[in-house]
Amino acid sequence: ETDSEPEYSYADYSLATGNMAENLPYFTVNYNAAKSFFENLTFSIPEFESKVAQNMVPGSFILKNKLVSFSISIKKEILNVRNVLGIIRGVDTTKTIVIGAHYDHLGIQNGRTYYGADDNASGTSGMLALAKVWKQSNNKPPCNLVFAAWTGEEIGLFGSEYFVHTLGANTNQILLYINMDMISRSAPEDSLQNQLSIGTRSQDVQLKQITNTGNTLLKQPFQLDLWDVNGYSGSDYASFTAKNIPVMTFFSGFQTDYHTPRDVYAKVDLKKMTEVLNLVNSALLLFMQQ
Repeated sequence: ETDSEPEYSYADYSLATGNMAENLPYFTVNYNAAKSFFENLTFSIPEFESKVAQNMVPGSFILKNKLVSFSISIKKEILNVRNVLGIIRGVDTTKTIVIGAHYDHLGIQNGRTYYGADDNASGTSGMLALAKVWKQSNNKPPCNLVFAAWTGEEIGLFGSEYFVHTLGANTNQILLYINMDMISRSAPEDSLQNQLSIGTRSQDVQLKQITNTGNTLLKQPFQLDLWDVNGYSGSDYASFTAKNIPVMTFFSGFQTDYHTPRDVYAKVDLKKMTEVLNLVNSALLLFMQQ
């Protein structure tokens, strides 16, 4: 008898907030640099590698009386990047709900294109689909609806942080931020492909209730993972929680092609993505009816 696989939530994969440069400093070195650490020592790297490979356990040890100096050169480059926003004005133009997703990805690295179909063309196209539905409905929402495509998420939430910074003292005008980041795939352990993670702040109990109610309205309800975003910074929702703005962040699961060139459109689950958007829209409607 073996132990079953542990269940993980989105929070388990998210980095805790804080300055990573202070929390986890590190340098990556190549083989030749590592080899130089052992000069003048009676130590054989090939023998060490063979032993580790044979025993399948780490062989870490302390290098006594060894001083290693590191240096780093930084090239600063100023780039002009943009958030792209659209607005549907509501009955009360002093209050706003923001629906957003980051549209940046990893670009081209070492000659290989990182397409980012799930991360995060799925969230961006989902945001645009919702904007289209609301625009074509000709229904005037009770408050403003801002649809936002954020830049610079992958390198530090730059776009969404800039947006909330420009709000100044008017953050109380934002009633809710809805975030969509990777909503078209499933984690390998999600055999039924019906799991969905939705993060809210612990104090926003009504948002959890809205989520559960909206889920029951679907033809095939999701298996929900409702988690607490407090203390995590995995996506643009963190820019809003830092300003004490309620959030709902939607995520369909970490897949094995995450941040690789294999994250392509052919692997997108359009059926699941459509149901995610149905739930997002239901949650939006239920929130505005409060």
